Amino acid sequence: MVLLIVRLIDLYQWRTTLIILGLGMWAIGIPLSLVIRNRPEDYGYRPDGEMFAISGQSHEIQDREVKIGLKEAFKMRTFLYLNLVEALRMMTLMAVFTHVMPYLSSVGLPRSSASIVAGAIPLIGIIGRFGFGWLGDFYDKRHVMALTLGLIILGIQAFSFVHVRWVIIPFLLLFPLGHGGSMVLRGSILREYFGRNSFGKMLGIIMGSASIGGIVGPTLAGWSYDTWGSYQLIWHVYWGLLIIAFTLTLKMKPVTIKS
Repeated sequence: MVLLIVRLIDLYQWRTTLIILGLGMWAIGIPLSLVIRNRPEDYGYRPDGEMFAISGQSHEIQDREVKIGLKEAFKMRTFLYLNLVEALRMMTLMAVFTHVMPYLSSVGLPRSSASIVAGAIPLIGIIGRFGFGWLGDFYDKRHVMALTLGLIILGIQAFSFVHVRWVIIPFLLLFPLGHGGSMVLRGSILREYFGRNSFGKMLGIIMGSASIGGIVGPTLAGWSYDTWGSYQLIWHVYWGLLIIAFTLTLKMKPVTIKS
């Protein structure tokens, strides 16, 4: 997608490219939104992992799902931690996504090569989505989420040294995988820890926190470059912020369901 956008900008300039992308969202996004289904029970299905107890000839459903309302969630540290983690994570990710091509160009990488690197990030991230989503089904999601953040941290460290060309390879092996994995685990942790009762509201709040980080991150990176003429300092700042996010992730505590 990134490669397509870069090509469109080269051909038609950025204003026309934005119009094309907007029309594409209308043509593809809106029809797809109409096929979304909400509750599996409405279609005769049960959520994965729901337990059944046999009683005589009937099957009795044991409701083991966590059910936490929005007001109750605001009183829990885990919900606060999840919001802070998302803000810090998106601050870093959006800074990289926004500035990847200017940054690579600033260290002497040709625009064509920089566009390939930028396009490879979401492509490799798909592997992270599937791989870490699968791991989250078998292992503690906090630990898997922390692992994805660890990969992003190492990726950012590599990113700050891409003036040494071979370092681009470990960056592309680490950063996109962590990015893809953390994206799916956010919703997975929210669902497991807080249930489905207020899932939409909670996810909206978390995505709002992530949006704030997504606004601050690229802006701060741009200001840093304009002020000091280099991105090196800001990448190390984001590395430190991700260490905080890593620690907060491990501090999250799942809700214990009483029998």
